[in-house]
Amino acid sequence: MILWWLACATDTCDDMCDAALSRFEACMAEDGDTWGDTVYAGPDDYAEWCATWSWEQRRLDETDVCDENLETFETGDCDAYDDVWSSR
Repeated sequence: MILWWLACATDTCDDMCDAALSRFEACMAEDGDTWGDTVYAGPDDYAEWCATWSWEQRRLDETDVCDENLETFETGDCDAYDDVWSSR
């Protein structure tokens, strides 16, 4: 039973991806960009990319980075958003 619970344990990576998507969309609007003008075709494309990135962090046992990023994406500006990804 404990193994089942551990398998279902969650981290903040999914929340981080939701916040990152919201921040990215806000930054696109601020810059006058639209989906397809960027490296992502649309929100689903971005979500898939972030899910893959999060999966990698889980496999590396580095989900603490999701906690750090979540706060930045929820409260930071576009420069903070860019700084997160350029430092990784």
